[in-house]
Parts: sequence; C-alpha cells; structure tokens
Amino acid sequence: MQIKKVLNEKEIREIEEIIEKNYGCKINLRKYKIFLTREDKIWLVNKKLNFDIFRNIKRCYRIGIYFGKLKRNKKIKLSIEGALLVGKRAVKNIAILDDKEALRFMQGYDAKVYELLNCEINNFVLVKNNNDVIGVGILRDGYIENLVPKARRISF
Repeated sequence: MQIKKVLNEKEIREIEEIIEKNYGCKINLRKYKIFLTREDKIWLVNKKLNFDIFRNIKRCYRIGIYFGKLKRNKKIKLSIEGALLVGKRAVKNIAILDDKEALRFMQGYDAKVYELLNCEINNFVLVKNNNDVIGVGILRDGYIENLVPKARRISF
C-alpha cells in the first residue's frame, strides 16, 4: 500500500457529503486523518499520527483502518469497518435480512431481502440483521449481491 494523497478539509467534506447522500447520515470524519492509496482506497488514522516517519518506507502494509473504496460514480464501497461506522446512523440504502439469510450472507452467498429501507436498485446497501450491521452488498433485482471478501467469511 502506497499513500497517494493525504486529504485536506475540503476533500474530507466531499467524502462526508457522498456518505450523507448515499446513506442519509451525517458522520464526522474530520476527527481523523484520511488518506487515499493508489487504488483509491480510503484509510482512517488517528489525527496525531506523524506521516513524516513513512517518507523513507517503500511499502507500508497497514496504517489505521480501511474505510472503503472510492468509486467513479461518486459512491463509496464501504468495508465492514466502514459499514459499522456509517450503519449506526444510516437511514437510507439499508437491507435487512432474517436470521437464515444473514447466516448465508456471512458465509459468502447472495441473500434474499427481508426488508428494504429507502434503497436504490444497483446501489451499495448496508446489510443488517436485527440492529447489527453485517456487511455491504449491491442491491440487485430481488437479491443482495455479496461483497464480503473471502478472508472475512464465516465457514462451517
């Protein structure tokens, strides 16, 4: 992972606006230092972190938490951690699954929707079971396409 850019206040506000537009919640990302990698992945770190120590390092594999990936169409594909941060206050693009489908989703399968809250088809949705955020998917016609990475899936 190579840091492409550390975001300034204006760029952080733009990311907050994207989140508000897509998920209907206001989140304060200005309390973090945010940077992008070459693949447009968004990472959050403590504001007190001094980036000067990373100037001489060719590659750094882990700083902070992975929040999501910025897409070309002004959308953010949230990571599981990003979904947990946003999902607490989100009121839009939420798909709720019953217990059986939630288990299938966590195993890596696509899931049938139990309930939708202000969702747009072919858009990223936060996937919830009861009040717990379990991941992110893409709402397709009648089902949710699973976006949970293989390394994060539950196997039985």
